[in-house]
Formats: sequence, C-alpha cells, structure tokens
Amino acid sequence: MSNRGLFHRIFTSSTTSSLCYAINVLRYRIDVPFITHFQHARISTVKLSRGQEHSIANIILPLIDQEINPYVDEWEAAGQFPAHKLFKKLGNSGFLGVNKPVEYGGLGLDYKYQLSITETMGTIHCGGIAMGIGVHMEGTTSNLSRYGSHYLKSTFLAPSIAGDVVSCIGVTEPQAGSDVSGLKTTAQRIGDDLIINGQKMWTTNAWQADWMALLANTSQGNPHRNKSLICLPMNTPGI
Repeated sequence: MSNRGLFHRIFTSSTTSSLCYAINVLRYRIDVPFITHFQHARISTVKLSRGQEHSIANIILPLIDQEINPYVDEWEAAGQFPAHKLFKKLGNSGFLGVNKPVEYGGLGLDYKYQLSITETMGTIHCGGIAMGIGVHMEGTTSNLSRYGSHYLKSTFLAPSIAGDVVSCIGVTEPQAGSDVSGLKTTAQRIGDDLIINGQKMWTTNAWQADWMALLANTSQGNPHRNKSLICLPMNTPGI
C-alpha cells in the first residue's frame, strides 16, 4: 500500500481527548476500502443471560475502581491517559465489544448490556476518559460493525474490540458538527487513490489513535445521502 500527500496539524485543545486537523490533499490508497454510507475476569455470556443486563455493572466497576480512578489525578497532571494500556485491559475483559459480533471478538449481546456499560462509565472520575472509551466502543465501531466488509472488520473492528488499537472520530468540522449535512470534507477517487480535503476537530483520542472513522462527502447531490465513513489509518503519510 502506498500513500502520498500533506496533512497539517494546526490546533490542539483539551488534555485528554481533543485535537483539530486540517487536511490538505491527503492521498490515501484505496487498497484499504471505506464503509459506504454508512488480570480481571473476562465477561462471560454464560454469566449474562437475557434480563441480567444490570449485572454487567458489577463486573466492570472493580476494573474502574482499580485501574482507572486511582490514576486520574496522575493522568490529568501528565496531560493524557494511557489509552493503549487501558484499552487493552478493557479489551481483555470483554468490555470493548459487548454488542459486537462474536466472529470478530465481541460478545454478541443486545444493546441493553451496552447501555449498562455506558451508564457505569459515569463512575469514572474524569469525563475525558469516559468519553475516550465511549468513542472507541461506539462512536467509531458501531457502523463499522453493521456495514463494514469482512476485510474492514478484520482489519479495524477485531483489533479495536481486542484493545490492540485505539480509534478516534473524525466528524465535526469548524463550520458543522451536530448537523452533519453541512460537512465540507471531501473524498474523491483519483486512479488508485482517495484524495481527502477538509478539516476535522474534536477528534477524540486523536493524539493516541491508530485509525480514524472519518466522515466525508464522496459524491455530489443530497447532503443527507452523499457521505461515507472512511477507515483512515493515522500513520498515513500526510496526517
């Protein structure tokens, strides 16, 4: 796979989760396709049958109390939390793929269990850490899990569930965010390359991320129907 182009980091904000990028003619080889349109015990599906979704909180709470909350002040002072180290612990315990397909390392449980996990994240003593975990568990992997090809799921979803990689989100831009129809970033096929132009901000986890779920306009026409999610490796030259 070859990559060419230029990508400038122009602005930073928030110690643990946010970063703004400007993309100038980022040339990304489309050999890696994109999603079009859209020591703790591991969780056991034997322990968690239907109707027991709240019991999952009793499994993750000790991990939060032992592996996260005691270190919040230290991580705040350092300016970031150790995402790779923490996500691997979460992945080993099964928390990064509660409602994701079993064939890619998930537990295959329904979304009620994921909601219980999300609620329990509120006991973390730092909102930035909970946000970083939440973006990785849901913001970047949900559509990949539902619509991605086997290749994409094997390359990006499976290692994300295992906690072997960290993902970040690339949706919000200086002029648009909640109303994603106003996004200006474009991705255009030229030969074997995907040329990405635009800006992204509030890209949670970007400082430490291995890949980004980037939303861009990939065609003309209706702004509610012309977008694609792109699995973009963060080591692509030009980023």
